[in-house]
Amino acid sequence: MGLNGRARTRLIFWACLAAVVLIVRGGFMLTHYESLQDDPDAYRVIAETLARTGVFGLPVGTEEARPTAFRPPLYPWLLSWLVDGAGTLSNPSVAILQLVLGGLTIGFTWDIARRLLSKWAAICASVLVLIDPILLWQSSLVMTETIATTLVVVTWWWWVVRIGRTEDCEPKTAKGGLTRSDVLDAVVLGSLLTLCILCRPTFLVWAAMLAAYLPVTGRVTSMARAAMFVITLAIMVTGVGAWTIRNLSAVGHPVWGTTHGGYTLLLANNDSFYDYLENKPTEPPWRRHAWEPDEFFAEYQSLPRSGDEWADDQVAYAAARSTIARRPEMFWYSCWVRMTRLWQPFPHATAGRSTSLIVIVGLLHSLVYALILVAVWRHARQLHPRHWRPWIAWWPAVAIVITLSGVHAVYWSNPRMRSPAIPVLSIAAAAALVRRRD
Repeated sequence: MGLNGRARTRLIFWACLAAVVLIVRGGFMLTHYESLQDDPDAYRVIAETLARTGVFGLPVGTEEARPTAFRPPLYPWLLSWLVDGAGTLSNPSVAILQLVLGGLTIGFTWDIARRLLSKWAAICASVLVLIDPILLWQSSLVMTETIATTLVVVTWWWWVVRIGRTEDCEPKTAKGGLTRSDVLDAVVLGSLLTLCILCRPTFLVWAAMLAAYLPVTGRVTSMARAAMFVITLAIMVTGVGAWTIRNLSAVGHPVWGTTHGGYTLLLANNDSFYDYLENKPTEPPWRRHAWEPDEFFAEYQSLPRSGDEWADDQVAYAAARSTIARRPEMFWYSCWVRMTRLWQPFPHATAGRSTSLIVIVGLLHSLVYALILVAVWRHARQLHPRHWRPWIAWWPAVAIVITLSGVHAVYWSNPRMRSPAIPVLSIAAAAALVRRRD
């Protein structure tokens, strides 16, 4: 049985999209192939240890492992399935995983923009995601930016398709109970949000903001909306609770996220960084030099160690709180700096990073921000509070920007940490191509 014209067109489109992703993302990975071997955040070593010993931990000797909660579990667990019989996570397997995740991100970005804006806007948004320098670079590293971005886009897509459909945005007054469709919507949403949290604990804030919005989505009866909220929350509590119970058993403490939060807070709030902010010169964006953390690393290494990773993390938390208490004015100023660094278009000047590359990346991201401003100007009337119901579909996008801004204003921040919001920014920028009447 042959394909009809529309199905054939769709098949050709998705085949072309896959080819473009393979050429652009795959080509970039080939030129940065050695970067896949690096393991800056210990995801590779945890994955290999898990595959070899069955313990989510760090190696002790050749056949034993020490359980850890140093990193969230989802990404190392996923990588562990790619470890070969020799106990090695090969670069080709990681590259294929990153390519698949990148392709999913671009495909779901296209479909979200098509549904909310137009096909031309969808093409623009997907191209912006495809060539985004941050996502390109992170795709060549064994880090969570790629999978975190995919999870955010897939969750938003499910919200657009099933939770916040524009045609169902008016509140329902008819009586009725919970349907199978409602249960499915809540189960999938809760599962996706749980995966997000188990990928990055930061997403707990985002998940809470989305779950809290369910009672006002308006697409089902009020009783059904309340039931969907309960189901979504129950799944999130179950998933995160399972990780917490595991940590209580294996690590000795009920860690719901990671034992790395204290370090991240201290990295953002220490005397060396505060002194840098007080004394840094005014420079053009493409020549602005990053903070050199050598002094901080020396001080961090001098902190007392007990061998208990949770207790050591609490020491780091205490050191950060002490710095904040002694220098509250610098803390509030540093919050502003961290938030602006999260969204700044130009990356910092570092060793090995050319000025021309900084300028190109900065101009591209500046273009995205300029298009967002144009979109806001063109559609200002639709942003009025009285039009809030059709914007339910956009709530995950707004919430992820608020989440990243709030969390990384306090914890350590740099531009790569906005990776999960890059599809959001791209779709918002593509709205500049949509006419006012549409």
